[in-house]
Amino acid sequence: MVAPSTTTSRILRGDRALAYGALAAGVEVVTGYPGSPATGVFEGCLEGTEPGQAHVQWAPNEKVAMEIAYGASLAGRRALVVLKSVGMNIALDPLATMALSGCHAGLVILLGDDPGGWGSQNEQDSRWLARVAEVPVVEPVSVEQSAALMAQAFVWSESLGVPVIVRIVGSLALSEGPVEEPWRLPPFGSGFLRKRDRWVVLPATVVRRHHSLHRKLRQARELFEASPYDAIEGRQRGDRSLPVVGVLAVGHTLPKVRRALGADAPAQVLSLSSVWPLPDRALVRWLRGLERVLVVEEGGPFVEEQVRDLAQRHALPVVVLGRADGQAPGDGRVLPAEGELTEPAIAEGLQRLDPALEREVASTAGRAMPSRVPLCDGCPYRPTFEALIAAMDANGGRSRHIVVGETGCMVRANLPPMELFDVKYSLGSGLGLGIGLALGETAPGGRGQRVVALLGDSSFFHTDINALPYAAQLNLPMLVVLLDNATTALTGGQVHPGSATDARGAPQRAIDLADVVRGCGLEPTVIAADDVTALRAAFLEGLRKAGTRVIIARGPCPQHVP
Repeated sequence: MVAPSTTTSRILRGDRALAYGALAAGVEVVTGYPGSPATGVFEGCLEGTEPGQAHVQWAPNEKVAMEIAYGASLAGRRALVVLKSVGMNIALDPLATMALSGCHAGLVILLGDDPGGWGSQNEQDSRWLARVAEVPVVEPVSVEQSAALMAQAFVWSESLGVPVIVRIVGSLALSEGPVEEPWRLPPFGSGFLRKRDRWVVLPATVVRRHHSLHRKLRQARELFEASPYDAIEGRQRGDRSLPVVGVLAVGHTLPKVRRALGADAPAQVLSLSSVWPLPDRALVRWLRGLERVLVVEEGGPFVEEQVRDLAQRHALPVVVLGRADGQAPGDGRVLPAEGELTEPAIAEGLQRLDPALEREVASTAGRAMPSRVPLCDGCPYRPTFEALIAAMDANGGRSRHIVVGETGCMVRANLPPMELFDVKYSLGSGLGLGIGLALGETAPGGRGQRVVALLGDSSFFHTDINALPYAAQLNLPMLVVLLDNATTALTGGQVHPGSATDARGAPQRAIDLADVVRGCGLEPTVIAADDVTALRAAFLEGLRKAGTRVIIARGPCPQHVP
């Protein structure tokens, strides 16, 4: 196990502590795609390394990031992928196959889930996707534990030969605490392992590889049985007055559980970082003698359902409660099924578990959602949208158009007074959705409404680029507006392939969006974003002419000037 190397500690934020652990593990390649609450881990790795010490660079999307990191692992370089919840959806394709063949040098995925959807279009619990891919998952229970657990994840990855996911939530990333330096791992010391079919996954080998993966997961369970990162708090089994009520605090719910319980509460708390596969034997030992258990976790009843199943398989007469439906009187659950857990909600759940745990807990102040913050002063999007609205008004009004937006700073244009979007879903979905809508509007029985697809530059490189050749082939009546500010602005001004510098600020070749559009068979019109007159005229022409028209509105973000 990775133990502290010194008794000296420093105060760090959770995301920086995780980066500290990755650097102590000797990570050499750090990649990913920006998004809250994971971005700060990447930034911590960038701040903690010098050029040439580690390759730290954002990828165009999470699938590419996963493939880069896996390739680095095969080459004998420890690698870290940093992504958020919805990014895991994009990365799942390669990950589900990589798990079958396994990795070489340590490969860790820092997964930032966003319960409450503070900066996301959903609040998915990505642990279910990890289980689909059959990849081990751990969750730090505190900032203090984060660095050591991150370094340990690299150790586990190399000993098991599989990627390991370290899952966090926003409350951990933003919290601060004292962090001791973990032992620095020795270099991996082995390059690419050349062995016939070792890294080749084909239909003929799938079942054999799957069998091998299941063996590794059984080994992972054994490692988790001895994990020092899971701990029982309060009175131990030798105490005759041991309570019959237990609280299983999963990941970074532990600080909230402590505050909701208060001191000397008649409940036994088990803090759990080993999320999947569960350390079954350790949990069964803890469950014996308990009558009721509340599982507190961010997201869905991922651990709760496993613990309930475990209790049933071992014929333990314990009632397991939490966020799942149908397990308690009334609405069927003890904790709310949606949103980020708050201390008052946990306190209410504890009271429902056992009236002796009733305690008054003050509400905490909420955070501001980025999508509710207006466009910044000087933002090039503002004049662009004003010109678009004027062009639509001149072309018969808003009701004759369907405006498709996507994730990015443009979401702020959906606030009053613009209220611009008719459709908006995920990052890089604008062009694909626009094509589908245009197909529907031009089909027999369609109303013939003109589709306007608004695309961000970073989201274009992320996913929209895949739909562009199809848009050129179909040439449907659609106006595509590509907003180019040369940065990934909403998440903090990170670079993308169209940026003129890399993540460290060094010059790099910027890929011109106009060249990419031309390469797919469409001729774009490039206009300065503050030239409202030219934009309005170009938009109006694009709305009235046949076929797909692409207009690139170009202007720097005032907050993140390249």
